[in-house]
Amino acid sequence: MKIIKTFFVMLYIQLALQYGILPVLGYGTDETTGETKIWANIFFVVLTISFVAVQVAGCLSAATAVKMYIKSEYDSLKKSWLLLKLKTIPFYILNFIYGVIYVIVLIGASRGLAVMAVIPILLPIWYTCAFIVQSGFFGAANVAVLRKKYCDSISLIHYVLQFIPVLDVFGTVILLKKIKNFNEASTKQIEATTE
Repeated sequence: MKIIKTFFVMLYIQLALQYGILPVLGYGTDETTGETKIWANIFFVVLTISFVAVQVAGCLSAATAVKMYIKSEYDSLKKSWLLLKLKTIPFYILNFIYGVIYVIVLIGASRGLAVMAVIPILLPIWYTCAFIVQSGFFGAANVAVLRKKYCDSISLIHYVLQFIPVLDVFGTVILLKKIKNFNEASTKQIEATTE
């Protein structure tokens, strides 16, 4: 569970560092010589390490999801699923805003020529999608648990939804609502049989 919490915290640290890029670009060069200041170089080293470290933590978290499923640690799996799917919504919103600013600045600075270079524009999208895939392992493992418990009441499409941006959150909310409805129905059924 520690690696999952670490991944969660690292997502937000990495986001804060991303937002620091523009001020560092603005104030991180010496006006007279045009050279990058030492603290700006240190910032970019930390940023690069952060980009790599958060991906490593995400991959380790995905492996942890599989281990939790194999070991039948369903409570921890569900808590991790909720943490990485629902409590990261602000991260994805802020990351989307950053991506839009990034694309606008990139296209504006290149006077529209960056549109031809698709890779620099899509890089933040691919990077963010990696996080969704990594957290999707928790969703897929939970779908498998729910299908064991509720059989065909849980559609197979929920496996796929856990790996698609935005739809993963909708799929999670739908599954949570279904679980709640199943639990309420079983409680009513138990009460009806005991009376």
